[in-house]
Amino acid sequence: MFTVELKKLFQPILLLVALLITIVFYNQELNFIHKFWPNGGMIPIYDKASDWQSRFGQTLEDEEIAEIKAEYITFIKQADKIVSENSIAKQLQLGNYAEFESWYQENLPVVAINEMNEEEKEIVKQIDAIQQDLIDDTGHSMMDKIDVLQNLHSSMKQFDSSDMFLNNEHYTEKERERLSDTLFMEEGWRNILPSYLSSTVIGYFESILILLIFLLSLLIPSVFVKDRLLGLQKIQWSSRHGRKILWTQFVSGMTASFLLITCVVGFFGSLLYFTNFTQYFSNGLNSFFIDNEEPLLLSFYQWTFAQWLVKVVLLVYLIGMAYSGILLFLSQTSQHYLALLMKIIPVGFVFIVIANRVLKDAFYLKNDFYQWTKIPMIELYAGILLLVICISLPIIFCIRQQNKDLLD
Repeated sequence: MFTVELKKLFQPILLLVALLITIVFYNQELNFIHKFWPNGGMIPIYDKASDWQSRFGQTLEDEEIAEIKAEYITFIKQADKIVSENSIAKQLQLGNYAEFESWYQENLPVVAINEMNEEEKEIVKQIDAIQQDLIDDTGHSMMDKIDVLQNLHSSMKQFDSSDMFLNNEHYTEKERERLSDTLFMEEGWRNILPSYLSSTVIGYFESILILLIFLLSLLIPSVFVKDRLLGLQKIQWSSRHGRKILWTQFVSGMTASFLLITCVVGFFGSLLYFTNFTQYFSNGLNSFFIDNEEPLLLSFYQWTFAQWLVKVVLLVYLIGMAYSGILLFLSQTSQHYLALLMKIIPVGFVFIVIANRVLKDAFYLKNDFYQWTKIPMIELYAGILLLVICISLPIIFCIRQQNKDLLD
């Protein structure tokens, strides 16, 4: 009976529709991390992270930080020389890079090109002419490299004193104690992990979970409603083996869901191994690359990035299997397709919201569930609790229905 019920769930037409949904969803949501990240101002940051990773390894020691500072000073001297020799900079009486940067920030027009007056257009031409000389032999802007080194140097400086860094209104006393151990006692701040990499990856898995919610809604519950409409359950009940049909359908539905989740997570998760981000899998979760405006993007845990990914995948499984349980319960209590659809739509929306709250910045201080409760590992506890509740509903229904059938 189990194999028969399991085969019902793999209908060629539904599988084809699921494949089409997956292709469209990949092109709309999942390919961002593969084709468009990093982008904009993140590109020079990721270039530096990759360069330092290959040169220095997973962390930066004091002598390596001193070497980076020396590189920064060299860049500034080169930029000073270029600016001092530029004819337009001479006309503007700009003798070094610092003066040019100050003049640039004060005079850069903040309106669209078609709204500029003649004076503003002339300023833009002057800026472009000076910036053109500040392009190195590789075709990259020296300004971008200097800005990145300035920001990273400033970010490193904030870890010079644990008392000053932890004296932040965003942290509670317990958080300060744990962060002190993680960042300073264990020197977790020295890890090389580019800005927003964890947020981008978690967004990727959040999209995978949303895709799974669509696919599970399509493939799992409709088959059992169809059996009820055709009266197959009554026929199955007449046989000795068919009297446990609800239990068989429950087990087959959960098994099919587990297989589907494994296939989707396994396939799209494996695509991450074809990105440049694999070089950071052995690095820690915290890093001096943290944005000064994101003080909560820190973690208590001394996990590597790969270990953190395993926990994220576990959350996807927990929420995905919980949704499967609720789908089976809805299929057990729906008499026809319309009733099933009207139940799946709001429940699916609720699970998408839950997925966003649980997964976003998971195992970091910024996670919404953690901010609400201040309980470490709350994401994992929430996933387990959700799974237990959602699986309990179809199990209770099976028990009550079996007792009812025996009485009847």
